[in-house]
Amino acid sequence: IEIISKGYEAKDLEIGPRFYLSQGVKDIVVLDPYTLVVLHLRPDGAARHVAPVQLTLQCGCRCTVG
Repeated sequence: IEIISKGYEAKDLEIGPRFYLSQGVKDIVVLDPYTLVVLHLRPDGAARHVAPVQLTLQCGCRCTVG
């Protein structure tokens, strides 16, 4: 779970998720604490939510973000 930091938006939204996916990470969750937007990225696509939201990860675990 990545939380966007001021000044690091590009890293947190563009660089980080691509890197994690390229390394085989199956679920990437990015929270923008300023807008409460939650991005859930997987190798097969992405979904956008508004926190609080409960996500089911590919491993079967659930997490609540927000």
